[in-house]
Amino acid sequence: MQHPSLILAALLSTLCCSRPVEAPRPVDPAPPPPAAPLAAPAAKTERFGALLSNAAPVAIASVLAAPKDHAGKTVKVRGQVSGVCQKKGCWMTLVPPDQTDATPVRISFKDYGFFVPISLLGKQVLAEGLFEVRTLPQAQAQHYAEDAVKAGQPVKKVVGDQQTLALVATGVEVVQ
Repeated sequence: MQHPSLILAALLSTLCCSRPVEAPRPVDPAPPPPAAPLAAPAAKTERFGALLSNAAPVAIASVLAAPKDHAGKTVKVRGQVSGVCQKKGCWMTLVPPDQTDATPVRISFKDYGFFVPISLLGKQVLAEGLFEVRTLPQAQAQHYAEDAVKAGQPVKKVVGDQQTLALVATGVEVVQ
């Protein structure tokens, strides 16, 4: 008696070899499609932290005009960066465009989860997060003043507790 695997191999060989072999089909060489014109690459948006919502931004001037109306609410603001932490970029301040002498809104970043580059100084940004009116103890306000000073400049002396407008941002986006 023959081994069953030999019988199976012979049977498969017969079946495989009994099929007619198809001749290769000629390929109609179609001309390649015309090359698409090269488009300029889309400008990459600089983003830090989480993506911003689709909510309409509020001008920082509106927030400065009525801070209590926005207190305790999540808002998306648009303004000009007037200051950035010179050590790590762990906070920034926003003012209305071209009004660097206006009262700034201090932007910190939720859970210290992201930082911004010092190069944002003077740029327009959108920032979204929880807005608050706070009182900073003198020591904390002095610490912030020290972080804000550029090399070679004197540190501003802070006297007493300071009322500040603050936004704890979940995300920041540079406006192109």
